[in-house]
Amino acid sequence: MAYRVVTIENPAEVHVQNGQLTITQDKGTASIPVKDIEVLIVSGPGIRMSTMAQTKLSQAKVVILFLGLNHHPAALTLPMVGHSRQARIMQTQAGMSPHLKAELWRLIVIRKIENQARVLAILGMPGAEEVWERSLLVLPGDADNREGDAAKRYFQYLHPGLNRRTEDPVNSALNYCYAIIRALIARELVAAGFSPALGLHHRSQMNPFNLVDDVMEPFRPCADLVVEGAAGRAVRLTRKQRTALRQVCFSLVLIDGRTVDVITAARLVAESLRKAILMDFAPAITLPTVLPIASDAKEGDAPCA
Repeated sequence: MAYRVVTIENPAEVHVQNGQLTITQDKGTASIPVKDIEVLIVSGPGIRMSTMAQTKLSQAKVVILFLGLNHHPAALTLPMVGHSRQARIMQTQAGMSPHLKAELWRLIVIRKIENQARVLAILGMPGAEEVWERSLLVLPGDADNREGDAAKRYFQYLHPGLNRRTEDPVNSALNYCYAIIRALIARELVAAGFSPALGLHHRSQMNPFNLVDDVMEPFRPCADLVVEGAAGRAVRLTRKQRTALRQVCFSLVLIDGRTVDVITAARLVAESLRKAILMDFAPAITLPTVLPIASDAKEGDAPCA
């Protein structure tokens, strides 16, 4: 099972040969089995990756996340075909009833708010009960926007004075972490046969990842926990910070009675969403519950190249 997050940040030639990702730099060549790689993050000038390497990585379902010079996501690659019955699943997805969409979004909102309250409780911060109350009596489709109200209150306690629309050290860390989770979920949704553009709540015609942005909402508090211990004082993230933030992939959550990492949880959520849509039964979806960060958390990063 893939478990490594590999980052390339310095000038390099990148190829895939005999099932190995080879990275050649001035200091030599390093090789990593492709089957071990979950995410490949490419960040920096002078990195040359062959088209065949990108094709082979995509066929192996490796997420390739390209970052700009500011370390913000610029692009990601996803496999074209993710499921043997992709056409049927997409047709069913496109034909979802408004009622099913509204009920699925209600369940997602409830779990997101519950997880935000859990983060405050885990960190020993005030406001957990106040945020938790917003998860009660959420209407189908979250008609009265409890998700937005809870998020506002949550960040007032988690990061007082933070404006999510400005350049800020905390925002830089959050955006980096969220981008990694977004890429993982996009890959799993495509693998489950979905079109990531057709959302439940998010419906922007300019967003090719509307469904991804729906599904990742309960995962965001996992990133918030990781960022709490890794945010610095500068907008530009250091290599040490980026390494720490990538560990969000291996944060533990509780889902369907099992304790798993975020990578596994993303797959389980995508599979359960497929079941819920094909059955026209919203309660079939399973969603993650955030857990404290383990002090002996697994180190899944390959050294930066």
